[in-house]
Amino acid sequence: MTSNNKNLLHFANKFADISRDILKKKYLKSFKVQEKPDGSFVTNIDKEIELIFRENFKKKFPDHGVIGEEFGKDLNGSEYVWVIDPLDGTHNFIAGKPLFGTLISCLKNNRPILGVVDIPILDKRWHGGKNQGVKLNKNKCNKFSTKKNYNELIISSTSLLMFEGSYERIIKDIYKKVRFPIFGGDCYSYGLLLSGKIDLIIEANMKPWDYLAQVSLIKEQGGFITDWEGKDLNLDSDGKVIASIDKNHHKKTIAFLNQ
Repeated sequence: MTSNNKNLLHFANKFADISRDILKKKYLKSFKVQEKPDGSFVTNIDKEIELIFRENFKKKFPDHGVIGEEFGKDLNGSEYVWVIDPLDGTHNFIAGKPLFGTLISCLKNNRPILGVVDIPILDKRWHGGKNQGVKLNKNKCNKFSTKKNYNELIISSTSLLMFEGSYERIIKDIYKKVRFPIFGGDCYSYGLLLSGKIDLIIEANMKPWDYLAQVSLIKEQGGFITDWEGKDLNLDSDGKVIASIDKNHHKKTIAFLNQ
């Protein structure tokens, strides 16, 4: 990672510290919840964190663009674009389940170059970028130890509700082929994959801020993350995501999804 990219990652980590402090203070406290037009939920805390991010990054990188879940796009025509989800796992946060966090990524020419996945209540942060390695807190993540057989895999999806129509049946068939599925991890599941605890993630109906922070981390760690056709993820992807730690299992999953 170049010196400039190290500065970008340093900024992302510094902001993740700010976001973590806010989320820890507000966790299990009272806050305002609104339902958005798309049926998802947002709290006043999502908005507060994103506004602080935008203020901070505009001072530090005034010529960069930004995309956030709550306040949309401000691209400026820059080759660098920051993408932030101030509170990924809002349902978990509202319900008092500690599996939520902040996702921060920076793209250069529509390609992710760094990512931060911060889980404040568990005090865990996966961060890194291209040619930089990946760390969990202050320690480098160990390289993956892959499983030989598909029926040994542990698979994660945030919810079955994200799969529509015939895809629900296909996903359920895939679940039957693996060791067992887990649900409700949101961004934490990607951290578990980075640490080799789970082997495969399948999701749908995702937005760029839901997955871009994970792209450079998983690739740098030697894993694979694509859409359901095996194409690289970027701002224009269709929201269908597969992440895995093994190339053959990744290809097999793509084949199952497109049968």
